[in-house]
Amino acid sequence: MVQIAVEPLQLPRLTGQDLIEEFILKLNKYSWADLFSLLDHDITPIVKVIVRAAIHSKEREKPFTLTLERAESRVNQIQNTKRKNFVRRTFKKWGLFCMQEIAKQYPDYLEEMLPVNLLIKRKKVKVKKSKSRDYFRARQLAKYDIAYHTTDKSSREFNRVCERIASLTYADLKRTPIILTVKLKGETYAYSFNWTTAERIIKEFHVLANKPGITHAELQKHRETALNTLLNFNFIL
Repeated sequence: MVQIAVEPLQLPRLTGQDLIEEFILKLNKYSWADLFSLLDHDITPIVKVIVRAAIHSKEREKPFTLTLERAESRVNQIQNTKRKNFVRRTFKKWGLFCMQEIAKQYPDYLEEMLPVNLLIKRKKVKVKKSKSRDYFRARQLAKYDIAYHTTDKSSREFNRVCERIASLTYADLKRTPIILTVKLKGETYAYSFNWTTAERIIKEFHVLANKPGITHAELQKHRETALNTLLNFNFIL
């Protein structure tokens, strides 16, 4: 049984369930002073949880819906957290000799419980999903990365791989367009593609550019169709 001897509230001797039912029916009739004054007195943990829930409901202007089962669960949670924090503080101070000090506060505390209480659960860090890097320049960088780790470090080929990685990385960071040059009948044309153009489109263009008899007009039309862009220019080397 719970004895609440706070004059403004004027509640009789009530069980936890009785107090919950009282707040469900009549919470609005109790003032803030009535509720907060309860917390200044020596009340049981279950009553403290119920009163705090009533204050929270009144603050949010929501109906009081706490059940006795949830209140008891909250009390157990608070007590377990309090004990866990005490165990951690005691272990930090006494190390492996902490059990004797813990037993003074919690006589039923077992040594097997110590590792569980000392374990700190790390919050899972949400990995931000990134867009897939399947465009031409990213694929080229991936290929050269493999070459970097498989090429003889003392060879000229290794230097060429390093230079290519540096060039691609710089272009990727600057988001510069991809320029493909094609030589047709002694005249060189340059075709500009967006920096995120897919590898498939670039390869298709290469195949078409190597086709016998292909013309600049046909390549330009293919490029515009593939990318839906008007960016094109040509120059003579």
